[in-house]
Amino acid sequence: MKTLEINGVTLQYEMCYHSSEYGDNTWAVFYLGTTTRTYRKCWLFGEKITVIQPKEVFTIWRDIESKDYTKKQVRGWIEHELELLGREEEIKKGEII
Repeated sequence: MKTLEINGVTLQYEMCYHSSEYGDNTWAVFYLGTTTRTYRKCWLFGEKITVIQPKEVFTIWRDIESKDYTKKQVRGWIEHELELLGREEEIKKGEII
């Protein structure tokens, strides 16, 4: 994973790639903080396994490392997603308007 700092927020991201007969897709998945997940090794039985995973916060469905896009465009996409993330927190607090 790579690290990116924008507007004082440090995000981690990874580039994902998929190829099929219909074409190629590249996108970026962004993570902020970590989350703990517990599951059983064999569905209902077996020992419990606890793992710490990065918490996925948003996805940009474009190749942000491509030379086809400018820094300004990529920054705009990420800032827009961060604004929406902030809006989700406002709604949880009850700040609708």
